[in-house]
Amino acid sequence: MSDYLDINNEELLKDFFTEAEQQVENLESNILVIENDPTNHEAIDEIFRAAHTLKGGSATVEMTELSTFTHTVEDVLDEIRSDRVQVTEPVVDVLLDSIDTIKAMLESRANGSVYQDDVTPLLERLRAFIPEKADKKAKKSAPVQAAPAPAPAPVQAAPQAPAQSSGEVPVLSDDEYAELSQVCEEGQKLWCVTVAFDESNPMNSVGGIQVFAALKACGSVLKTVPDFDALYEDEFYPIVKYYLASSSSSEDIEDVAFLSDVTLSTDAQVVEPESAVKAKPAAAPVQSAPVQAAPVQSAPKPVETVVQKEEVQAPAAQTPAAAEAEVKPAETKSTEAKAPAKGAPATGTHIQQGSVLRVDSKRIDYLLNLVSETVITKAAFNQTAAQMSDIQVQFQAIDAAYREKIRRMFDQLPQYLEEIQTGVSIKEIKTNITQEFGDVVNYFDTFESQLKNLSVKFRSSTQNLGRIAGELQEGVMKIRMVPINQIFSRFPRVVRDLQRDLNKKVNLVIEGEDTELDKTVIDDLLDPVMHCVRNSVDHGIETPEVRAAAGKPEEGTLLLKASNEGNQIIIDIADDGAGINVEKVKQKAISKGLIHPNKIITDQEAYQLIFMPGFSTADKISNVSGRGVGLDVVKTMIEKLNGTVSVTSEPGKGTKFSIRLPLTLAIIQGLLVRVGKEVYSIPIASVIESQRVKTEDISTIDNYEVLNVRNEVISILRLSRLFNIKETTQSDYSFVVIVGSEEKKIGVMVDSLIGEEDVVIKPLRDQFTNSPGIAGASVLGDGSVSLIIDVRQLLELGVRQELNAQAAQGSV
Repeated sequence: MSDYLDINNEELLKDFFTEAEQQVENLESNILVIENDPTNHEAIDEIFRAAHTLKGGSATVEMTELSTFTHTVEDVLDEIRSDRVQVTEPVVDVLLDSIDTIKAMLESRANGSVYQDDVTPLLERLRAFIPEKADKKAKKSAPVQAAPAPAPAPVQAAPQAPAQSSGEVPVLSDDEYAELSQVCEEGQKLWCVTVAFDESNPMNSVGGIQVFAALKACGSVLKTVPDFDALYEDEFYPIVKYYLASSSSSEDIEDVAFLSDVTLSTDAQVVEPESAVKAKPAAAPVQSAPVQAAPVQSAPKPVETVVQKEEVQAPAAQTPAAAEAEVKPAETKSTEAKAPAKGAPATGTHIQQGSVLRVDSKRIDYLLNLVSETVITKAAFNQTAAQMSDIQVQFQAIDAAYREKIRRMFDQLPQYLEEIQTGVSIKEIKTNITQEFGDVVNYFDTFESQLKNLSVKFRSSTQNLGRIAGELQEGVMKIRMVPINQIFSRFPRVVRDLQRDLNKKVNLVIEGEDTELDKTVIDDLLDPVMHCVRNSVDHGIETPEVRAAAGKPEEGTLLLKASNEGNQIIIDIADDGAGINVEKVKQKAISKGLIHPNKIITDQEAYQLIFMPGFSTADKISNVSGRGVGLDVVKTMIEKLNGTVSVTSEPGKGTKFSIRLPLTLAIIQGLLVRVGKEVYSIPIASVIESQRVKTEDISTIDNYEVLNVRNEVISILRLSRLFNIKETTQSDYSFVVIVGSEEKKIGVMVDSLIGEEDVVIKPLRDQFTNSPGIAGASVLGDGSVSLIIDVRQLLELGVRQELNAQAAQGSV
């Protein structure tokens, strides 16, 4: 049990970091919700639950700096939840700053160190919203000590009732006691700490773990009832017993175990073995547990009287001690909390967080169902194989009988000839042959019938296996698919911070957040979309004064939209700002030497210039823009994902960035083509059309081979020339596959088209990694390897090499 909570337990830490990341996201998103709707109590409760879970989890893995800081944040959230603090802009600011600090603390821990920055100023800002926190604690603890003063005794007994589950001294069997006592070190006793939990606490199901973590400060927790694994499940237990090896006093243990807003009462008693209890007088239990007799309804009245008197006297005597105990354990605990923090960097290890994928259980159930169908199909194939073996044995027997019959017939032919010579009619001979050997023609009828039936079963099983394999492939791919909301959910905070930094008003509208995309694509998509959003807020949307002067609403609108189109996903980032100033872009490009001053460019060509490295139209450098490292990063990263990015704009009405990506990078639809003896795969998403053309249909313009397709001139690129493949045959006809990317088209000439096929992309390694024009490789059904064409590189590389090759041929 203690190993499970070991701070060096990597599995536990990975689970914690995954859960913490989710809780931080919940915190941030819901804080932005209550900023716009302060009366949304569901969001407030969700924020409190997330903070409470994060505090408990961090305490469990002994990240004291995080749990202590989050506890203060939780106090502010409790004030908000209780309507004692109103949700205002300063409150939201301090909460968001706190979340940034929590993120930094988690990142430091994930890197094997402890967050060392001073958080005192931020804590002071938080505590400014809870000035009466200390008074509330005093008021809350006062009735517990002052309760015995009034005449009615039941008032004092009531709060303690939940903690006393049996009214007896904790007893273990001799074997259990011996086993636990062996763990106790010198000077330690075996304690049973009975804790009653507050069911009204929103996070009551994690209270047992929080007390467990707290008790580790004064000893070793050896056992819990219910079992520790049960405590870790999302279920509330009103009473939990902790068996603790500790040298502390009962008062210290009870004080450590008592957590405000989590527990109702705590009771620590020394555990005794069963044999020792039996040897004691019957009256002993009453003296050892005076508090426990009050809730027992069947106890004799004299006992109740004694207990009540003791209860009246005990709190009065313990009042000074209790007040002192509240201070000392707190000081001790804070000292102990600081010690691990200082030593953590020396012993801390970097936690390798793998890519965590949360999958709907229904999708797993669907896969399990397909696996069960696969098992059934496997049994069908085994049965078919067994039947095939039986038929093969049967065929061998029939074949042997057939051969024997034929041999006998040939052996008797001389006899039949002699009978004909002696005068026996041919008709009679024929009758004799038919009677003796006529059944030989039916020898294989049964075998043929069984073989046909087996062939039908085999074909059916094969089709079924193909269906299951296809559904398994689709099911596994769906497991990799995650909603794009995983990255969209981060942008409300980004836009909020940007509009405040830039003194703008922006309304972020998110659509299609449930659209699903491959996990590997999601991981690399955040930065490109982030750059586009920052660009739209900074360069696109105007300040409120400028918008008002132009007759627009002061608040600009930024649309973040995701949608599916075939096997692609389209992400649009659109704003209703000023649009792209083409003339300004042109002047900037001229000043940077990107274009000639006299060159005339179209609007679309001007839009493409903003994706050039180092290009920026910002008048000054700020922390948002001006360094020219934004949109070129977008283009580079999107192209690495086999996607495209385009921009459209209308002056005075806004700009839209459109990102097109494949749904998955693992399996694509490919068009298989043959060049010489080699087979290549062209991604079907890049294929516009294919044509069968004659050699004389290809013309040459300025050393370019071109093809006229419906009055559109398409440049031709020969793959055989690009990849130095010898042409094996000369034909009057060739096939041209027209592919397109980024508003460009090119015709790829190949020898033949094989067909469409699902292509599993395998990355190239070693010396093949940088092969131009090749995106990867795939293994075909016959075991041969097919290289996958990178259409984007083909457009950039092919035309240049083709021009050079044709120029060289012309010079010869």
